[in-house]
Amino acid sequence: MVTNRLRSLFDRAPSPLAWSGPAKVILINGFFLLPITLLSFRGRYLQAHPEVEPYIDRDVLALMTDLASVSVGFLLVWIGIGFLLVRWGRESRTFVQIANLFWWSALSFVTYLTGPSTSPIFILFPLLSFLTLLVFRSRDALPGIFTGILIVFVTTVGERLGVLPYAPYFATWPEEGGRIADDWVAATTAWTSFAVVTVLVAYTQILRQWRAQSARLAEMSEALKRMFGRYMSTEVMKTLLETPGALELGGARRRVTMLLTDLRGFTSLAERLSPEDVLALLNDYFEVMVDVCLRHQGTIAEITGDALLVTFGAPGEMQNHPARAVACAIEMQNAMSEVNSRNARSQRPELQMGIGLHTAEVVVGNIGSEKRSKFGVVGSAVNMTSRIESYSVGGQVLVSQAIVDELGDLLRIDDRNEHTAKGLSAPLVIYEVGGIGGPYGLALEKRDEALKPLRQSLVVRWELVSGKHGGDLRGESRVSRLSRTGIEIASAGALHALDDVRLNLVEGSAYVRRGDVYAKVVGQSDGVARMRFTAIPPEIVTYFEGLRA
Repeated sequence: MVTNRLRSLFDRAPSPLAWSGPAKVILINGFFLLPITLLSFRGRYLQAHPEVEPYIDRDVLALMTDLASVSVGFLLVWIGIGFLLVRWGRESRTFVQIANLFWWSALSFVTYLTGPSTSPIFILFPLLSFLTLLVFRSRDALPGIFTGILIVFVTTVGERLGVLPYAPYFATWPEEGGRIADDWVAATTAWTSFAVVTVLVAYTQILRQWRAQSARLAEMSEALKRMFGRYMSTEVMKTLLETPGALELGGARRRVTMLLTDLRGFTSLAERLSPEDVLALLNDYFEVMVDVCLRHQGTIAEITGDALLVTFGAPGEMQNHPARAVACAIEMQNAMSEVNSRNARSQRPELQMGIGLHTAEVVVGNIGSEKRSKFGVVGSAVNMTSRIESYSVGGQVLVSQAIVDELGDLLRIDDRNEHTAKGLSAPLVIYEVGGIGGPYGLALEKRDEALKPLRQSLVVRWELVSGKHGGDLRGESRVSRLSRTGIEIASAGALHALDDVRLNLVEGSAYVRRGDVYAKVVGQSDGVARMRFTAIPPEIVTYFEGLRA
């Protein structure tokens, strides 16, 4: 439990170099805590047993022992303050600089008392220099280092001038036969060497385990990213990894822009293909579309069958999310040429995609139960987006009034339609977007073929499958013009823009008469309805191509 808390305090950083300044102070204070504690105990022992080292001045020994005891208390207090700063996430330069000044001042003063040439304390000088310069920024470490150098310089000059005594720690020099006594060297260096080696070994083991754990965490994190990156967007995944609270069920109100795509006639298309071919077709399609969405920082909220729901503005805040969404939609439509080029090379059928967009306030968050949940958006605006998308044909980008109100002249509007829909008190106004200006500078690539007159007469039976009279209105009309993507018939004003129609051949080949053709009315004038095909069997496409002049 304690170990886990310590690890959390240091943010599980892979190296001490990545820790915060207060955390590094804790590291070095812990390094010196054992040697200084041993120095304090050793001083009190020598005070009680003066015969052990008769060379030492008793007054200076008492001073050094008191300094060591005070230093231990100071280190403990400073470690406690450091833990609080780390817990609160505060980076305090003053805290770091005071710690550096204390270390160097104390070590330099003790070095003067014991003499640089004979002091076992001096072994800590290079260690402290290495640690402070390694883990701290120069502007934080250099004031302490310069202070230490200044103390050593001043005391050395004072000694040479006779103002200060040299190594006042010694009452008499520990000499035997003109050389320093071996037993004194062994006694004074053994404890410092033991303390330093013990701390170094302990720190080495701790850091090795820390690095190993950090490597495992990094490996696990990469594995999770690779695994869940297939099922959720990078933004959602980062939010979950960085904010554990984001895993809780619930949500928040957020104004977002929703983008919904759907492949036209995919259900009938899938009936003619094997399941393996359907999956391959969808995977190639989504590979291109998802890349476009992520480039525009959209969040993949859901993939359902051949439909793709993308949000802009959630879970992370986003400036100008309506514009980003429209730019993304246009680029997605233009990318369909790449998708269909791949399909052509693999001898797969051509795909057509419709897109609808809407901006509104929704609830975004985690939906489900404690055992299984997903990131999603909830609200009537989601249904509105779906309704707008349902009015689109392949190659179209349809947007709501809310998006037009927000973007204004930034959009190039190619068409405007009103549709009376069930459950709505007012007509639904839908705009067809052909481009977006400003920093985006995108326009839809025109891929519609021109309608051409027929070389022979062709009559179709039509039946309305949507709108106020869906299923009740039907008739027969002569085809005036035709293309691979659309048809124009005389409807005597019975059909209106955005109506969905099912067509059957009356005059023509008996073979193709059995196939249903689905189309959407995209224009109506002078009793003539212009339609775009939404689902058409390939054999009828071939038949129509032979009829055009």
